[in-house]
Order: sequence, then structure tokens, then C-alpha cells
Amino acid sequence: MSEQKGALLRQLYMPAVLCTALWGSAAPCIKKGYELFEIAADASFSQLLFAGWRFALAGVLVLVAAKLKGHRILPVRSEWKPILWISLFQSMLQYVCYYIGLSATTGTKGSVLSGTQTFFALIFAHLFLQNDKLNRQKALGCICGFAGVLVLGLGGLNGFNLAGDGLVLLSAASAGAGALVSRIFTPGRDPMLLTGWQLLLGGLLLGGIGAAGGGWLGAVTLPGVLLLGYMIVLSAAAFTIWTALLGKFPVGKVTVFGFLIPVFGAVFSALVLGENIFTLRNLAALMLVSGGIAVANYVREAKSGTEQA
Repeated sequence: MSEQKGALLRQLYMPAVLCTALWGSAAPCIKKGYELFEIAADASFSQLLFAGWRFALAGVLVLVAAKLKGHRILPVRSEWKPILWISLFQSMLQYVCYYIGLSATTGTKGSVLSGTQTFFALIFAHLFLQNDKLNRQKALGCICGFAGVLVLGLGGLNGFNLAGDGLVLLSAASAGAGALVSRIFTPGRDPMLLTGWQLLLGGLLLGGIGAAGGGWLGAVTLPGVLLLGYMIVLSAAAFTIWTALLGKFPVGKVTVFGFLIPVFGAVFSALVLGENIFTLRNLAALMLVSGGIAVANYVREAKSGTEQA
């Protein structure tokens, strides 16, 4: 039994926590990137240009990793439709809203609000998939999660504003729709190929819009380049690890760790941005959203005592 627990620690728990830590660091890193590249809060096209560089290069990195693992990296004709649909929701719409919205809110609130994508995904699955309806457990998780959003709306750090918090929440809805689209199109196809290309195309579109609108990076310094490099690597690495975990362990055992993403987001916002996360509303919202994710994704072990792996 101890050997089995040790194997789970090395093969599931530690990699899953690493992924959530990487994803949790994204929001404060984006806001720090705006500071290092001297991108103003109202410079939407510059924000999209910044996003474009990150995701286009992350897509290239995923495709390089796929090639090194022996995967095919050139899509066939039938794969372009899934790539475009996934890219529309998971790269284009999501990150247009997220990068612009995050400039008008805090890293803490952005991390908590983006965590609601889990609940949007569950609701969209209930509405559009016949075999994935909400049960009491999932419904309770959604209620807890959106209660956390309500708590933020009642005060939070600066109240709830549509230009910032509203756009981040809309990006979470787009991410939830993207999860639904991925579930429809990914089965039977190589997820690394799909994700690499959807990131690349989404990044090129975001960067193209930013450049066409006159966006520019105000200052290119070594700290800024290193931060952008970290954000590119975190996107590629987290996806690659997460995909490997989903291929080895039951989905519920992996996705339940998603509750840590808002937690890490809040912690890194405090460390990187110096935000005060220790307010009653912030902590209550964080507990509700994270708890809701954990409840919605929790999978009870079979009573036979056998482990699925």
C-alpha cells in the first residue's frame, strides 16, 4: 500500500500540483508583463500583441514537443475544422476578453473569476451533451462557485466592474465553451496536434489584431523577455503534463486538482504584485470557488478498494 501511495505521489499528485501552480501563476505574470513592457491599462491593442507573442510561440513549442515525442504535427484536411473551432473559443475569444479585462482588475480577482470556467463547462455540457447532465454533486459545485463570484461582486478588492471583472468572467464562459468543443472534437484525434495548432493560430490572430491596431511593446528588457519566456514555457509544459496525466489516470482524479489554480493565483498575486489577499471577501470567494471546483470534480473511490490507474 505504501508503495502504491508513493507511486501516486510521484506520478499523479506532484505533476498535477505543478500544473496548477503554473496555471495559477499566469494572471499575476500577465499583469507583471504589462508593467515590464510598459503596456498601459487602456492600451488594448498592445495587450493583444503581448498575448499573441505568448500563444503563438507556445503553440510552436507544443508542436516541437509533439514532434520529439514522435507525433504527426501537420494536420490533415479533416482536422482543420476542429482546430479552428477550438481556437475560436480557447484562444481567440477567451484571451481577447482575458487580457483586456485583466488590465482593469487585480490578479487575485482575475484568478478567482477565471476559475469559474469549470462551472461554465459543466453547464454547457448539461445543455448540449445528452450523456453529461448535472447531478446533485455537480450542481452543488456550481452553486458554490457562482456564490464566490457573488461575494466578489458585493465588495472584493474594488467592487465588480464590467470593463475588468465582467470581461474576465466572459473569458471564463468562453473557456467553458471551449472545453465543450474540445470534448466534441478531440476524441480519436491527437490532442497535442490540436492544441499546438489552435494556440499557434489563436496567437497569430491576437498578435495580428494587436499589430494592425497599432499595438506595441513599450520597452523590451531582459526581465520582460525572461517573463514572456516563462509564460510561453508554462503554457506548453502544463498542457503536455496535464494531457499525459489524463491519458494515464481517470479524468476525475486529475481534474479535481483544478481547485488549486485559483489558490495559487491568489498566492502568486500576493508575492508578485504585492496584493492584499487576506480580506474576508477575498478569502470567502476563494474558498467558495475552489471548494466548488473540488466538489464538482470529486470522484468517490470504488468500495472494493481497488485503485484505478
